[in-house]
Amino acid sequence: MAIFQRSLLAWTAVTAGAALLLAGCGSGSGSSAAADSKPRDGGTLIVGQYQEVTQFDPNRQYSWETWRIDRNIYETLVNEDLSSPTGVPKIVPGLATSWTVSPDATTYTFKLRQGVKFTDGTPFDAQAVQFNVRRFTDPTFQYYDKVSAATMGLVYADLASFKVIDDYTVEYVFKHPFLDYLRQIPNSGNAASGIFSPAALQKYGQDGLADHPVGTGPFKFQERVRGDHTTLVRNPDYWGARPRLDKVIFKPIGDDQSRVAALRSGAVDLISRVPPDSVATLEKAGFSVPENKNVPQIIYYNFNYTNQYLQDKRVRQAIIHAVDRKTLAEKIYKGYAGPATSIINQGNEAYDASAVDYQFDPEAAKKLIADAGYQPGEVKFTILSDTTGQPTAEFIQQQLKAVGIDASVESFEWITYGTRSANLKPTDGINLGEWGYIAPNWVKIAHNYSVVNRGGDKYSDTSAATNSAIEAAAHNPDPAKSKELWQAAAQAWAKDATIFPLISFNRYYAVSPRVGGFVWPQQDHYDLSQIWVAS
Repeated sequence: MAIFQRSLLAWTAVTAGAALLLAGCGSGSGSSAAADSKPRDGGTLIVGQYQEVTQFDPNRQYSWETWRIDRNIYETLVNEDLSSPTGVPKIVPGLATSWTVSPDATTYTFKLRQGVKFTDGTPFDAQAVQFNVRRFTDPTFQYYDKVSAATMGLVYADLASFKVIDDYTVEYVFKHPFLDYLRQIPNSGNAASGIFSPAALQKYGQDGLADHPVGTGPFKFQERVRGDHTTLVRNPDYWGARPRLDKVIFKPIGDDQSRVAALRSGAVDLISRVPPDSVATLEKAGFSVPENKNVPQIIYYNFNYTNQYLQDKRVRQAIIHAVDRKTLAEKIYKGYAGPATSIINQGNEAYDASAVDYQFDPEAAKKLIADAGYQPGEVKFTILSDTTGQPTAEFIQQQLKAVGIDASVESFEWITYGTRSANLKPTDGINLGEWGYIAPNWVKIAHNYSVVNRGGDKYSDTSAATNSAIEAAAHNPDPAKSKELWQAAAQAWAKDATIFPLISFNRYYAVSPRVGGFVWPQQDHYDLSQIWVAS
């Protein structure tokens, strides 16, 4: 009860005096307490998320904010060591204790951890893994799910077979070499390879699993009140290191000012997507706003290939030429973000600092529009964004106006935006995306998700060469050649102006002094299992 009283009282202060808090005229309980110098057990961590989460089904969920919750409930066969803020996280055992990979990188064999149970008391074993895999790969399976199959196809479309070797050994065989598969397993956002309890799906159904999530993770689901909070509690039977926290509460706070005010008042202990105007103020008040320039997250815009104007590559090239990404990062994001000029961003293993798709060049943009046969003001479309990204969308709108493109902006809260962006109108032009992976095969995932699935291939005169370059990189079995091949694929892809990379954040989270052990690793999520809070 005490934690809800703390939350309620502090939240009242937020709604009554957000402007005062943000002006820096003192700070609330969140900044007056100090986290213990040594880790301690117990307590509740409250996380202020910038979006409402989607659903707690590992095969259907999307958005990083959702995965930041889901990964505490569901575990994957291998995990990443997220204990360091620098360096690509190492692949470490998860629900598998060991694994072998064939020389041609097509066959992955996993030895499963024994003695693990789901939080409903049912056993984790090879049959449970098989149930999970068949759900999204086997149309003859009683519990096959078309929705999951569509999502998980981003990773598993090339899976040739799955085999149970014995009760604690499983084998995945892919049609082609898949060098990045181990990295892909825990490296999610969409297409999460989290393992759920088969008994839970059988009991609650395909749609009910999201409301009754059951995994093997360090925390277990307690409740979700949509629009208000999701609560996880410590899993007392967890097979791994005992989580320090008793409870974690995730609260969606879409408004930037309210999210910062909640942190300063003590209503929450950790927030994501820190507004750039608040970084210095928060640091001055004693909050930690860690810097990390090597995360794989990237903000970009998708092109709508059903739009009559964007079917012309010259118009897409003009859009990229028209936007000054450096100025966007410096002015709108106060330098707490950097321009992204390739889909392979700084945190990716194949990052190339010299790669630039199209330089900022308004005159070149105007010429391309004219070459495509359009007069100034004739190219018209809508820019779609979530509410958090609206300032960025408006910046792009003004830059496009300067080269003769008439763009309007429509923004929505996250859940509505997800539905709207999945059902584009012919008048829609570009829509916001936030994704990215450490693994180089992010190029192929982005291509499939943002181009192939949107019918973009048929609108490019070089798409065959681009597809060949991507497939050559994706099916390469030699680690020594991987980086070079993926860079070549990304460069070929960029020439088609198939996607519009924009920026990557270098400040993203803000943390109360009462929180200890938080690490922002070179990844787009974090590990809460060993975080602690002051009493």
